[in-house]
Amino acid sequence: MSKLAEQDVMSRLTRLEQKMNDLDRSADALIDEFESLEAVARELKLTDSVDKFDEYIEEVGQIKEDLSCKLSDEIENEQMRELVEARMKTIPADIENLRSEYNSARGKLAEIRDELRISRSSKPD
Repeated sequence: MSKLAEQDVMSRLTRLEQKMNDLDRSADALIDEFESLEAVARELKLTDSVDKFDEYIEEVGQIKEDLSCKLSDEIENEQMRELVEARMKTIPADIENLRSEYNSARGKLAEIRDELRISRSSKPD
């Protein structure tokens, strides 16, 4: 997957997560509204309405729970999958860079040892 396509996927996942957060807030607002209306219906002794509002609150609560648990986990898993896949592509280059830097450091160490050996051997006893 190209870098542009990866960015597009991550962007879409982020927008979906924002939409979920908006839906969660909407669900909270509905529950608050239903609870207020239920209280009014209870005062007016509208038993059928009270029961209906209980059903509505339960249904919205279930949707809210699904949003916050299932869908959120799925989005997070996709984001993590994308990050892992993107990182997996760069690991070989990182290892090669590390190997190259290690070899370079060993080479410099060998040069310093040679200089020290020459320096020691050229000193009069």
